[in-house]
Amino acid sequence: MELLLSDEQRLLQDSVAKHLAHEGGVKRTRGLRGKAGGFDRAAHARMGAEGWFGILVPQECGGLGLGATELALVLVEAGRALAPEPIASAALCASAIARSPDAAIRDEMLDGVMSGASIIVPAFDINGGGVRARADGRALVLDGAAAQVAHAAHADGFLVEAATADGPILCHVAKGARGVGIAPSATVDGRDHGLITLSDVRARPVLGPGAGSPAIARLYNLALVMASAELAGVMSAALDMTVEYLKIRKQFGKPIGSFQALQHRAVDDFTSIASTRSLLFQVAAQGDTIGAAMASALKAHASGEALKVTKSAIQMHGAIGFTDEHDIGLYLKRAMWLSAYLGNEAFHRRRFAKEAA
Repeated sequence: MELLLSDEQRLLQDSVAKHLAHEGGVKRTRGLRGKAGGFDRAAHARMGAEGWFGILVPQECGGLGLGATELALVLVEAGRALAPEPIASAALCASAIARSPDAAIRDEMLDGVMSGASIIVPAFDINGGGVRARADGRALVLDGAAAQVAHAAHADGFLVEAATADGPILCHVAKGARGVGIAPSATVDGRDHGLITLSDVRARPVLGPGAGSPAIARLYNLALVMASAELAGVMSAALDMTVEYLKIRKQFGKPIGSFQALQHRAVDDFTSIASTRSLLFQVAAQGDTIGAAMASALKAHASGEALKVTKSAIQMHGAIGFTDEHDIGLYLKRAMWLSAYLGNEAFHRRRFAKEAA
């Protein structure tokens, strides 16, 4: 099922594509590799001014009051342009903060995250037990570690998922808080992620435990959907670039796109993209009711198909595709990171089997 866009959704998609092209597209991303986390804070703030980070935030809280489908459309275009800013992280954290029962949290943090002035990223506990929360008088104290936190070294703070006796809790931790350690690493595509260690760190609860626990689970499932949306954009742009190359590259006096073997491969890749987009928009349409099984099914499928399509794109480009100077390699590297982020294909196949049983 291909999504039939409403007029509003089409306008949103077009405006995102035009904005990212105006920012500099893939050329800008290439220039930012290995610098300041691989993204531009000023560009991030301009995206916030467009309202992207408030898509999931209710209108009464200053957001757009839209849904997962609209945010997925933004992330598809971000994937196509290889936009390096933490768009999904900002939108998801804004949504979580808007749902907080603590009015002080909403008043202090929401506007900054939605505008892009403050960069807060999620730190999910995908394996369980990585971070534990305990009460110390009236304070909440965190201990443990969270791995694979995107933009860890260059964020202003984190929404950390921690375990308690009453269920999971989502807490805000400022980057400079006492007891916070960050071990940054470079991603394969020139961005950054890191291991966050927490030792007697005082934190502010945002969601949970107890009645707020389902909202934390929904946030993780939404994060899987948005990573899958970006993967769909990455593989779509990789195939488009490859098809254009097949039209102009000649061998034996004719374009290589006339060779049946390459035509069949391109069709196979198109089928992979179509199936991913179909599943993506079917899952996104569920909105707040997105379940763990379907979110994992989508992430597993998108991860595997994106790697397949981007590797195929490299091969169809031939020797030039293996050079760092050609942009097609950037799409493979982005697919490699996103496929592993928040759990790879094998991880989510196991999670699907468990949740669907």
